[in-house]
Amino acid sequence: MAKIVAAQYEPVFDLGLKVESGQLKASDAIEIVTKSTGLNQTSAKYCLDAVLAMPKGVEYKHTINIQATKFYLQRFEGILTPSKFDLVLLSVEKHLAFYVAQGKGDQVTIRALVDSYRVKLAQQAVSPIYPDEVYVLPSEFTEGSIKQVTINAYERNPKARAACIAEHKAICQVCNFDFEAIYGAIGKGFIHIHHKVDLATIGESYQVDPINDLVPACPNCNAMLHTEEPAMDIEKLKLTMN
Repeated sequence: MAKIVAAQYEPVFDLGLKVESGQLKASDAIEIVTKSTGLNQTSAKYCLDAVLAMPKGVEYKHTINIQATKFYLQRFEGILTPSKFDLVLLSVEKHLAFYVAQGKGDQVTIRALVDSYRVKLAQQAVSPIYPDEVYVLPSEFTEGSIKQVTINAYERNPKARAACIAEHKAICQVCNFDFEAIYGAIGKGFIHIHHKVDLATIGESYQVDPINDLVPACPNCNAMLHTEEPAMDIEKLKLTMN
């Protein structure tokens, strides 16, 4: 059997996206691949089935070229959110389990690849970036030095954030909103950290006291606090609430 090359399996990915979106029929996609790349119909179907199954997290039963699997994983990682890419990895894991159950051994290379992506997703989950924060890792609770992102943003120290939450809990100190109580596990630890003294008004680094200078606030209350410049006092905002 002739070796399947990149020029044959790569076009299947974009055609698969068109099939998934309803722009193209699966049979037409297979015909395009076979005519334009020389890939036989069976191999073209197997590749297309994998591309269609992966983002749904469902099992595909026919093994495909290892390089094709690597390519499809790379492409999906580039266009999907981490939670949706997790479904892609789940699909490949289900395929591997099916493959082993058929007595065909274990695809060691693909399993190792999936494991490496799992590690990457786990690392991303450990250090989420909240909308109001830019993370750095200095050794002390120093905050306020300007860091270039897409615009100038004032650095927020993750250690100071952690110390603030340890003291006050991840509960809004204005309205008492608790993300975990409402949303369950996905809301655990989610909260914005409000600086009682605006970093933007300081304009330089300063030694922050995470207990007295910082306070947890939900995104809504945090936004309301910043309707004034400098930021509104928390007690003042509480008095405006019905």
